[in-house]
Amino acid sequence: MVELNHSSTLGVRRPLRALLLGLGVAAAVLGGCGARSSVDLLEGNPAGGAGAGANAPDPALPSAGSTAVAGSPSIAGSPAQAGGPNLAPPACEAVTVAFDELRPALTLVVDQSLSMRFHYPDDASPATRWSLVGDALFNPTFGVVKQFEASVRFGIAFFTSHPGNCPILNEVPARVQNYQALRTLYDSLGPDGDTPTGDTLQQVVAELLQLPSQGPRYILLVTDGNPDTCAQPNPDEGQPQAVAAAQHAYAAGIPLYVLGISNGIAGENLQQLANAGLGRPIDLVYGVDPGAAQPFQATDNVLGLTEQFAGILNRIPLCEVRLRRDVAFSELSDAKVSLDGQLLPYNMANGYVLSDPRHVAIVGRACDAIRAGGRQLSVRISCD
Repeated sequence: MVELNHSSTLGVRRPLRALLLGLGVAAAVLGGCGARSSVDLLEGNPAGGAGAGANAPDPALPSAGSTAVAGSPSIAGSPAQAGGPNLAPPACEAVTVAFDELRPALTLVVDQSLSMRFHYPDDASPATRWSLVGDALFNPTFGVVKQFEASVRFGIAFFTSHPGNCPILNEVPARVQNYQALRTLYDSLGPDGDTPTGDTLQQVVAELLQLPSQGPRYILLVTDGNPDTCAQPNPDEGQPQAVAAAQHAYAAGIPLYVLGISNGIAGENLQQLANAGLGRPIDLVYGVDPGAAQPFQATDNVLGLTEQFAGILNRIPLCEVRLRRDVAFSELSDAKVSLDGQLLPYNMANGYVLSDPRHVAIVGRACDAIRAGGRQLSVRISCD
């Protein structure tokens, strides 16, 4: 079995063209192949789907040859042997996938606590934290969900709590073309209650692990204050539980990014959550320590926040197949990887390569073909 991560255009349309020019140029130069996404086994029926585009990698993320990539925890172990006189032959890995299901699955976990009513960035600002986040996500012209709903499987969980009812989650599961469902839920809600961040993340991760899709998933936590807990809503002393929940998410194969929507969640606490969500030591400091994850702090205007959301989406790794076991380079001599029935070569410039024992990357024109609307990919390793 394999997990496939394919290309997905995470660009923006004309209303943000000028604003995101730098982001667009970087994506065009890098020529990557979209975002990591989910895999569903098929019964032989391909499904259509549009492909998409390139995004700048996170400088804090490991390089393509590293096993410790965002989207899955580090995997120890030496490459599997290709068989020998005293070894059993390697297990067959075979899968057929349809690109309609090969989209990044991103659950937005959004703070719904009472403090989200506060104006941002200061009391004289017309926007509240709640309205700023809502516009950046759901504005029909430039909001990221509307712009990316064909390329990203968005889900959402608004979270809060009341005495005796914690956590409270208002949710829509992840799927493509999900803008209207998410927008309708947002419009029906308002800020109220507390901020049980760790309890919420534990429940969201448990729900995500029950989904039938076998591909990696992602969480983007958007919050305006330090965490509390269901057991102790006040004062806000739930940081250890929130960090532990973020670490658990990553260990379960669900990387987590975090965006602070006020100075109420900033500095060390925001940095710890960012590190924990990507499996890094929590005491690393971004810009000082190599490998530290970037903590995101919201800008003071909706277009800037929209750009930040797009930038976070662009941190998701590109065009990659994650294998269930270590694969030896020697096994690829007889591997069969095909796109829409056409065999792809094992080639650094165009086709597929083994970037490390657990990851096959689709590269060059093959990745471009996925972006242009390829329908089905087949992977067979040590099967014939």
